[in-house]
Amino acid sequence: MSLVKRTISEKLNKYLKLFPIVVVVGPRQSGKTTFAKMELPEWRYFDMERPSDFGRASADIEFFLGQYGEHCIIDEAQILSELFPALRSYVDLKRAKKGRIVLLGSVNPLLVKNISETLAGRVGFIEIHPFDYSEANKLRKMKLEKFWLNGGYPEPLLRNENDRLVWMEQYVKTFVERDVLSLLKTSISSQQQIQLLIMVAHNHAKLWNASQTASAFGVSYHTVNRYIELMETYFLIDKLVPYYKNVGKRLVKSSKMYFRDTGLLHYLLNVSSIEALRTSPYRGFSFEGFVIEQLKRKYIRESSGARFYFYRTSQGDEIDFLVHDKKGLHAYEIKTTTMIDIEDLKGFKRSLDQLGLKKGTVVYFGSQDFNLDKQIEVKAISNLL
Repeated sequence: MSLVKRTISEKLNKYLKLFPIVVVVGPRQSGKTTFAKMELPEWRYFDMERPSDFGRASADIEFFLGQYGEHCIIDEAQILSELFPALRSYVDLKRAKKGRIVLLGSVNPLLVKNISETLAGRVGFIEIHPFDYSEANKLRKMKLEKFWLNGGYPEPLLRNENDRLVWMEQYVKTFVERDVLSLLKTSISSQQQIQLLIMVAHNHAKLWNASQTASAFGVSYHTVNRYIELMETYFLIDKLVPYYKNVGKRLVKSSKMYFRDTGLLHYLLNVSSIEALRTSPYRGFSFEGFVIEQLKRKYIRESSGARFYFYRTSQGDEIDFLVHDKKGLHAYEIKTTTMIDIEDLKGFKRSLDQLGLKKGTVVYFGSQDFNLDKQIEVKAISNLL
């Protein structure tokens, strides 16, 4: 695969100067291994999914670290849980020394929990995603709409339509038959799980109601919630929580749920061409999730500690995406249109007033940036990314 300089490479270099261990987490096939090998070509690489590497490390972990621990990349580190206490002892022998080991993993909370408990203060975390638009464009020149359709997983970006769909099918199959099986003791068959994934895709960017999905599916809502948690664990979806502030309004309490990669979403919704995307009833929801995911990454790169919300009152006034960072609250309304009509923004403007915000941004599918009035600036998605 062609090598593309990732936007997080700067963060890796910074963290290697700050911590003895850096952990890179992200979904399967998002380019973790390629990224680590490209950034650290001189480092030794071990993959715990490869029996020979696993055998070598697990036979005597302390000996393994003594031999190979300096400038060492360990892939799918969560498979060997005994590694973490041994790493702690190993690092503490030369506590002041930074940039020694990079761990890669595709299971979010499990890996993070294990490492955070055992290696507190010795480790920095970096999340890697499928490509964003600027990265994908370096791999293969494409219009933004094409990127929105196909998503950012590096491998399928280089494939033709049919091969891309086969790749997605295998990706879903791996999640269902391997990842779910190893973490979720479930009686739901593979076929039913795929139906459930499709059902979840139909709820993308909508208020999430586990009970509704569970009763439609004929299982308990605990089962559905556990499944959703697992999808979050493997970085497939994300939840956006409602923003609460005492604004004297009844506020919506449910979360919204998004697929993090629109290529995977469109595969599950059977949207396989630009034409199908333009006419799909899910177009607006898909675009909202797409913009939110891209904006989130931008904020995470630029300011640590940013928090993300949406805002909605029971009267229907709404802000699609709210960011709370060091500079305060930033409000975004997301429109799939190429024209902006002030009439469509009344609920957004009322929400800004309720939260005491002087400014709000509308992100749309047009090509020009402009100010609509003193309160609203309009930004083209292509300029924003």
